[in-house]
Amino acid sequence: MNSEILLKELEGKQSEAVKQLEAEYDDKKKEVERGTEEERSHILDAAREEAAALSQKERIRIIGATKLQAKKMIFDATEKMLEANISSLGQALREYAESKEYSQVLPRMVRYASKRLGGDIAVKCRAQDAPVIQTMAKVLSANLETIGGFRAENKDGSLELDLTFEELLRTHEEEVRASIIGTE
Repeated sequence: MNSEILLKELEGKQSEAVKQLEAEYDDKKKEVERGTEEERSHILDAAREEAAALSQKERIRIIGATKLQAKKMIFDATEKMLEANISSLGQALREYAESKEYSQVLPRMVRYASKRLGGDIAVKCRAQDAPVIQTMAKVLSANLETIGGFRAENKDGSLELDLTFEELLRTHEEEVRASIIGTE
């Protein structure tokens, strides 16, 4: 019987040791599961934050690109409008050069050129302007290709003043553009 008691006692101790090991194993298992869950939760949170940051960065990039595209479209439309208005202005100058008012302004332009160039001037002009101009200045050439106006030079040819409509429009283009846009 002693051996039976001893065997039962050993089985009891063994059973206790197994229970204790199982309890330790369960505790360690729960601890590992908690750690794993915390790590998984931390990784998910970090991934969500990174995704939100990337999403915000992409949203800002798209908004910026859209704003830039809109500004470019406005600029292009404004530029087309300006070019159309300047073209219309050129047409208006062509019509003006054929008007009665132009023939009255032409002598004032000759006087202005004479004053700027210091007296006697020689002029290159259109054929239809030559009769008016030759009453006030020497006409060097009457075959100038221009909408209107003329080119004048002083008597020794050292100074020239371009009063053609094209040159006047070119030199005042920025002012014309500002006037059209309304930002003088």
